[in-house]
Amino acid sequence: MISYNRRESYIFKSTPVHSVTLIKLFPSRPVLDYHGKGYNFARSKPVTLCHLGRGIRTVSRSGLRATDSYQDRRGILLTNYISLTLSAALVMLFVTRRFIFGHIPGGITLYLLIIGLIAFLTPLVLNWMGLRKISRILICYSPIIFVWYAYVSLMMNMSSIEQSVYDSLRINLLGVCFVPYLVLNKKQPLLLMLGILPSLLSLLIFDLILSQFGLGITERGVPDEEYFLVGIRTFVAYFIISISCFIFQSIITYNDDLNRKILAKLKLQSELIKSQNEELVLGQERLNEINHHLEDLVQEKTKSIKEQNKLLLKYAHSNAHHVRGPVARLLGLIQVSRMKTDLDYPWFFEKVEHEAKDVDKIITGIAKDLDDIGPSDKV
Repeated sequence: MISYNRRESYIFKSTPVHSVTLIKLFPSRPVLDYHGKGYNFARSKPVTLCHLGRGIRTVSRSGLRATDSYQDRRGILLTNYISLTLSAALVMLFVTRRFIFGHIPGGITLYLLIIGLIAFLTPLVLNWMGLRKISRILICYSPIIFVWYAYVSLMMNMSSIEQSVYDSLRINLLGVCFVPYLVLNKKQPLLLMLGILPSLLSLLIFDLILSQFGLGITERGVPDEEYFLVGIRTFVAYFIISISCFIFQSIITYNDDLNRKILAKLKLQSELIKSQNEELVLGQERLNEINHHLEDLVQEKTKSIKEQNKLLLKYAHSNAHHVRGPVARLLGLIQVSRMKTDLDYPWFFEKVEHEAKDVDKIITGIAKDLDDIGPSDKV
């Protein structure tokens, strides 16, 4: 039988059919892991802010592709982050009004919370599905539509509407007017104008929209001397915010184009350097090949010179020994012929002929050895 402290918190983790894993949220307490044949106790890692941050980062990257340009990736990431931020702000507002300021009437109801989460998280889902333009347009429209829907629902339940409610509505509309400038690009002006349109019209014809629901300041509200001035101030603030966001986007777009040109230039220079490096490597290989060939030629020439030297030594040896013998004998016969008057001339000429043939034979052999050396090898 297995027992554990009832005050400790556990959660079930999905596992194969034959196994059940019971994982606890605290790191210093055991974890029950049953896999059919026994019980194994291990330590589980706590759910920390690091894990939460990784989860948010993973969700925020929904819809990104490796082939997307830098501007497209930025638009998708901003759309996803704005979607998550609006959802988190709505949840925080609901919790604050419900548990901290619950005594104040009105506020975000559970029904409005669900509607708002659906409206704010839909662009993220559309990005994940690949419907990027629709997602960006929707993130521009959904906050405006939700703010109008929430306030109109609240104001319809009021017998008289104070000016602070109108001011609060204007402030909330003003708070989300910057979204189109973040997620849309001025290089697509029609799309940008379409994204700006709901916030612009909401502040420009603010009273006319409320009058369509019978909620105008003259119909259900409590008029004040500052009411129309607040409307003008709000529109001026919207104009300032819009101009600032547009200038900011223009600077970012200009820097993006400049960075793209610089990157293209750097890429071209990198390819040029790479090409030059390949040429240098090829030239070095050719030079190494030539050097290697020169070494072979030097070795071959050295070998040829050594062989020639051997032949010269052999020629010198022949002159010193082989040729010298017959020549000495010829000189001796000539000396004998001078000393004797009764010389046997047939025998004498026979000997001279024999020695001369020996000399001719030796010289012919030397000439043949020299002729065996090619013309290019002779020195």
